Amino acid sequence: MRSRRRSLACGAAALGLALAGAALSAPSAAAASDNYIAFEHNAGSLIDTCYEWKGSAGIESKNYCQHDRPIGTSWKGYFPAEATGVTVTVYWTGGSKPLYINEADKNHCYKLEGTLVSGIHVLDVAC
Repeated sequence: MRSRRRSLACGAAALGLALAGAALSAPSAAAASDNYIAFEHNAGSLIDTCYEWKGSAGIESKNYCQHDRPIGTSWKGYFPAEATGVTVTVYWTGGSKPLYINEADKNHCYKLEGTLVSGIHVLDVAC
């Protein structure tokens, strides 16, 4: 009887450790295909945004750039459904800023402000 209880206790402990390990190694949340990164452009330069998606093998084939966005425009980049994150690099004349986004399961919004003389700023704003 005592050895049966001990083996049940060991089995329960092993199962608990296996479940805890599975929870800790679970992949980060993937994006829904309607989640986006939005930009509102009020800065004094044409802007390019380039997206390097993070996720399963092959997702790099979905990388792309949006070029020559003029002042006063807004645009979005939509997460591929299998994305777990992205590095978006914002380029302007004479400078750039990378944005590292690891939360693909929600929207992200940015405002671009400033001039080439005073400096261009990429501000994280509420969506």
